[in-house]
Amino acid sequence: MKLLEIRKYQNRRYYNTTESRHMSLEEIHRKICEGYDIKVTDAKSGEDITAKVLMQVLLEYEPTKLNFFSSELLTQVIRVNDSILKEFFEGYFGKALSAFSESKKGMEDFLRQTPWMPSQSSNPFASSFGSMNPFANMFGGAQQGQSDDASRLADEIAGLRKEVEDLKKQKQ
Repeated sequence: MKLLEIRKYQNRRYYNTTESRHMSLEEIHRKICEGYDIKVTDAKSGEDITAKVLMQVLLEYEPTKLNFFSSELLTQVIRVNDSILKEFFEGYFGKALSAFSESKKGMEDFLRQTPWMPSQSSNPFASSFGSMNPFANMFGGAQQGQSDDASRLADEIAGLRKEVEDLKKQKQ
């Protein structure tokens, strides 16, 4: 991952030390969406305030994602001991997100290897069932299958033209 190191000043300005320029919170949000990781430090104290800035980004630019947390859960978060809460969130959500990512990757790998994927040119079922695969476009399979079909048709047409020319020559 690409890391942006950012300093936050008391006047609420953010300075991207990686790219040597000031940034708005909206730009930070955009960079995160583009795949950048961020590390934000308070310019005066040097404290790591990344989590606070990420929460602010959520509140301002992704508020619907906060709906995943019920009022009851948020109330408990406020009441519970910090160390217990940190342990729980790091353990539970870390493992849950890792499991989700692995599961998603496994499903993508499985779908790439299925017989109905048209990109599997050695697969005898690919041409028969390729059009039925709802996931083909997700992984580029349909485009590959289409270009293989077009190439095969062009070869067949060229072969037929040659046969016609040969027949014309024999007739003369």
